[in-house]
Amino acid sequence: MERAKYDFCVATANLNLKRQVIAALAAAGFQPAGTAASIPDLLRLLRTIQPWLAVVDTAVPPGNLAQLASIIEEDSLAAAVYVGTSGPPLTHYVMLPWPVEAPVLAAVAEAVCLEFARKKKLYREIASLKEKLTARREIEKAKGLLMQKLSLTEEEAFQRLRSHSMQQRLSLIETARQIILDPDAVPFR
Repeated sequence: MERAKYDFCVATANLNLKRQVIAALAAAGFQPAGTAASIPDLLRLLRTIQPWLAVVDTAVPPGNLAQLASIIEEDSLAAAVYVGTSGPPLTHYVMLPWPVEAPVLAAVAEAVCLEFARKKKLYREIASLKEKLTARREIEKAKGLLMQKLSLTEEEAFQRLRSHSMQQRLSLIETARQIILDPDAVPFR
């Protein structure tokens, strides 16, 4: 089975660690995309390149590692593996003690990338559902305005909304928004 191709960034000031991580992940089919020697550089890199994976040395200077982990997680910047060379342990994130065997690092990296992909898909689905719910609410509001203004039943209001939408070659939601913005501007008599 061919391993999925993910790109990754490494954040460390330790040249030996950087070389070993890049070699281990590259041998496993991952693609190196960049390196950073500090937390601010890593954040810039993640926002610019948008890799699948960030491998972060817990000793990367300067700043608060827990805050960095929180930013990466909350902003969905990348999947992340924290390599513990020093510093406080991160209890809610994937953390490996250093040194770590290359196959273990590769397996964990692939697992967090797959989980990150699943999470991104769920976020897209949630956004789509929110958009549909908002559209549905706007259509219902427009129907309500038509029912009130023209003394129509709910079905009649929907039929008028739909036929006007088709006549104007607009989507139903665009027509609904026009009605909501200015119920008097749309001729429905």
